Amino acid sequence: MRCAFTGVGPHGFTVRALVIGAALSVFLNLACPYVVLVMQVAGLTSDYITAGAMMLLFVLVAGVNPLLKLVWGRQALSTSELILVYVMMIVASAIPTWGLVTNLFHILTRPFYYATPENAWNEIILPHIPSWIAPREPAVSHYFYNGLPRGEPFPWLAWVVPLFWWIALMVTVYFVMICLMVIVRKQWVEHERLTFPLTHPPMELLRGNDQSVMPPLFKSLKFWLPFAVVFFIVSNNAIRYRNPAFPEILLFDRFPFFRRTVWIVFFWNFAIIGVTYFINLNVAASIWLFGLLAKIEMGVFNTIGVSVGGRHEWLTGSCPATAHQAFGALIVLCASVLWRARHHLRQVFRKAFRNAPDVDDSGEIMSYRTAVFGTILGGLFICGWYHASGVPWLAAVVFLAVAYLIFFGITRVIAVGGIGFTSAPMLPQLFMVYGIGPDFLGPKGLVQMAFQYSWAAEYRTSVMTSAIHGMKLAGERRAGQRRVFFAMMLAMVVGMAGAIWVTMHLNYTRGGANMRQFGVPTLAYQFVEHHLKNPVETGWIWQRWLFTAIGGTVMSGLVLLSHRVAWWPVHYVGFVIGDCWVTGVAWWSVFLGWLAKLVIMRAGGAIAYRRYMPIFLGMLFGQLICGGFWMVWDAIAGNVQYFVYIGVP
Repeated sequence: MRCAFTGVGPHGFTVRALVIGAALSVFLNLACPYVVLVMQVAGLTSDYITAGAMMLLFVLVAGVNPLLKLVWGRQALSTSELILVYVMMIVASAIPTWGLVTNLFHILTRPFYYATPENAWNEIILPHIPSWIAPREPAVSHYFYNGLPRGEPFPWLAWVVPLFWWIALMVTVYFVMICLMVIVRKQWVEHERLTFPLTHPPMELLRGNDQSVMPPLFKSLKFWLPFAVVFFIVSNNAIRYRNPAFPEILLFDRFPFFRRTVWIVFFWNFAIIGVTYFINLNVAASIWLFGLLAKIEMGVFNTIGVSVGGRHEWLTGSCPATAHQAFGALIVLCASVLWRARHHLRQVFRKAFRNAPDVDDSGEIMSYRTAVFGTILGGLFICGWYHASGVPWLAAVVFLAVAYLIFFGITRVIAVGGIGFTSAPMLPQLFMVYGIGPDFLGPKGLVQMAFQYSWAAEYRTSVMTSAIHGMKLAGERRAGQRRVFFAMMLAMVVGMAGAIWVTMHLNYTRGGANMRQFGVPTLAYQFVEHHLKNPVETGWIWQRWLFTAIGGTVMSGLVLLSHRVAWWPVHYVGFVIGDCWVTGVAWWSVFLGWLAKLVIMRAGGAIAYRRYMPIFLGMLFGQLICGGFWMVWDAIAGNVQYFVYIGVP
């Protein structure tokens, strides 16, 4: 029987799309903490690829919406509506676990629960924590880690004031991130025409959605065959948990080099391979090449004994020298980006301060005046918040500027490189200590740096990155742009509310000590305790600035070569992220994706690129949907720690 479907109407960014997007944003923020804390498996929202949002979009486009088309015809969800739903989900994905909420609650309660006479936290840390930042009652933190006794009510009252101020802070932090991306959107999207590789998979899913019951991608054997193969391969872990005799397919291994001082990881991840297909060849080459060069440099340093004074902190590069070197590269990257945008920025400020009639901002999700003044006023509020908590005014300004600099640089890397799985080479807290010196902060300010680990440490996800990719996607529809800003803020607020509720519920009912323990809160207080007890020497600061200068100098040369020498084969963004631990795991899969694309492009050019694209989309979604399938299966079965790879381990 022939289907009478004639196409979806051009609904635009509708209210029902806002409602669906808000509901799915809440769902992600409820599900991800449960998956991570209780099931102790891979996160749905832990990387820039926003795996949970990708999975839900896949289900909507391949399953739910075709049924709606058959039942309601033209009233099914349009491509514009699905884009808005997806934009809301990727913004909400930056909040529930590594991005903010789970880290935050453990950081707020940890010093009160883990203080002992041996670590002396009662003397060196607790006196510097204001009561409006974290609840000080011993029972609040005790029950958070051990669970409430039967019949004991939730201590909501103790959390009212701290949560009010933290929500106010983080909504402002995220609002400023969105404002900054509004300011640069036209430059990046329309003037420089950056590729934004992470927007390609969702757009390919949606291609033809309004014209047929099932988008063309889902009718292709080139998509479903690699999808099925990858689904089976990735399921190997899940099957072996249930049947240990089942043959193992080894997807992760590592080998020692340089007298066993450096380990190089070989990790087969088909989601990374699939995403890499959408990255320009020179950019993909720079990611795996600089990832390898960073390992070689680290091996040489270890072999000949090069070291920098001070303590090596996790979540940065392989060692202090390489971390500061990459940070110097990131500074030059940001300076280069702003310099190239100088004419556009001049127009933005003319519109913001003089309302210049020749500058058109009607295509933005907010006016340039709102974006500029939102950035200024939001920054003042954040710095005032920090100052009230004990951070000196100048230190608050410097910390915030460095934090946003790092987020901005990584966002640019993702917009160009699209790797989806990466992190930053430096933390702003470390820069405050080793770049300026702990005296600049004082003891109270240093303690406050631990609290900022909640949102400015695990740089594997970011509202800033989600916002610019959301603007790029929404810009494809050219209608109702101002509604997109409201959608982002709505997703952020309802997502945060859901994540806060489920995180508190799980910890107070099950006991945080009985669930997965996050590394970031531990690192935050190790950082503070160490630097309160071990002052930084002036010589260490100069040593680190030397490597920052070296990294900046090398990056300057790479930028000049990329922009001035047409045949230069390697992009410069890889130098910024090559030494981060996430790239150290993902580099091999990036190499495989780059090699496959290189062969295809050399053999058949752009025609072959389009022809074989479904194969790599099949790999990408085969990995993601497999991970989602086994998560649902294990959640129903009550299984714990049955790990199935989604992104990096």
